[in-house]
Amino acid sequence: MSGMKHSSHSVAIVHARGGSRRIPFKNVKLLVGKPLVAWCIEAAKASGIDRVIVSTDHDGIAEAALAAGADVPFRRPADISEDVPSELVTQHGILFHERETGKKVDICVTIQPTTPFIRGSDMDSGLQMLESNPTFDSVISVGPVQHPPEWMYRRAASGALTSYRGVLIQGDMGVSQKLEPLFCPNGGFYATRRQTLFEKSLLIGERPGAVVMSRLRSVDIDDPIDFLLAEVVAAELAKNPDL
Repeated sequence: MSGMKHSSHSVAIVHARGGSRRIPFKNVKLLVGKPLVAWCIEAAKASGIDRVIVSTDHDGIAEAALAAGADVPFRRPADISEDVPSELVTQHGILFHERETGKKVDICVTIQPTTPFIRGSDMDSGLQMLESNPTFDSVISVGPVQHPPEWMYRRAASGALTSYRGVLIQGDMGVSQKLEPLFCPNGGFYATRRQTLFEKSLLIGERPGAVVMSRLRSVDIDDPIDFLLAEVVAAELAKNPDL
């Protein structure tokens, strides 16, 4: 079922190549019995995004993506199937859609399967922010920073530490609740105006907005241990979706 209706023409490109150094064929690995790539596809299909395209170079991922309801109208070319900037992959997918349909895209949505607990309502909020606020050139999903930069250090070869922010951890500086709340991209989605993506080659523009997801839903799967964490989170979210 689709989400809210939007005035802009939006297309999502899901990045799901076959190669993965830390977790082989990560995008088809099962999370609670469902391929990882299917989680974000189902979320995008539940939003008001007009078309969901999976960009992959792998037949198994393509099969899982089709089963989840996405379009897989091409195989990703070899020259952008290695470690390349993400904007190149999204640009390729958007141009393919425009050539195929003859319709120009207004908002280009980049989705990474490694943030499985993204929801269609998150993406709808991002599109709505772009449509209602012309000063934003992009809107992305973010999660709360777990480790404040005030607590970070650089380490020299000698073992000596230097404060990254040049501050001493004392008093209120050592109480996380007293520090300014900060956020970082969680990889769920990047909604980018076409002009920003193609003229500046940016997914996150110079004037971005943000949709905040909870720390629990911001789980990002990069290492095998993240899959174990995601299994636990999925069980908790099934019991309490408001977490």
